[in-house]
Amino acid sequence: IIKHLIEDNCVDSSIPLPNVTSKILAKVIEYCKRHVDSRKSVDKTAEEELKPFDFKFIKVNQRTFFDLILV
Repeated sequence: IIKHLIEDNCVDSSIPLPNVTSKILAKVIEYCKRHVDSRKSVDKTAEEELKPFDFKFIKVNQRTFFDLILV
């Protein structure tokens, strides 16, 4: 959705993210950054280091997990 908003010039200065709290958005950005950074590394250990990060990332309460899934 966001990709299409940007491509179609439907956003002026902000992208609407209804029902996404700053806490959840911060977690999603953290997740994306970590995965992008790991892909930059040619070392396989970076990929292996993601496994514990991903496991810890989803170890949240049920409501937070549900909010992450919706984003």
